[in-house]
Amino acid sequence: MRLIASLAAPLALAFAAAFSPPALAGAEGTYNVVGTNPGGQGGYAGTVTVQKVGENVFSLQWSIGNNQAIGTAVGDDDFLSVGYKSGDNFGVALFIRDGEQWDGVWTYGGGTEIGQETWAPQ
Repeated sequence: MRLIASLAAPLALAFAAAFSPPALAGAEGTYNVVGTNPGGQGGYAGTVTVQKVGENVFSLQWSIGNNQAIGTAVGDDDFLSVGYKSGDNFGVALFIRDGEQWDGVWTYGGGTEIGQETWAPQ
């Protein structure tokens, strides 16, 4: 009886590990971007590349039409808090992981309305 009890826990852990869903990758990667400007003032599409540059620190580069933006984020595999600059504009954004995609809100510096943005892996 003790033998069965001593084997039960390790077998249960091995079974759970074998049938657990795979862990999601980190935030790093290139994503297709779809978004709306603050106040619903038009939509846009493009790409963003996220690169981990330090512990919980990320570099971001957007390409939206002819516009380029750069940003720095702090976060982890579940959220990113971003400061960004595009031309003469700057702003902040917050992204939350939803499965394999990221959903976020953003605004310009001094803004009073938010835009929305979704990243889907390429």
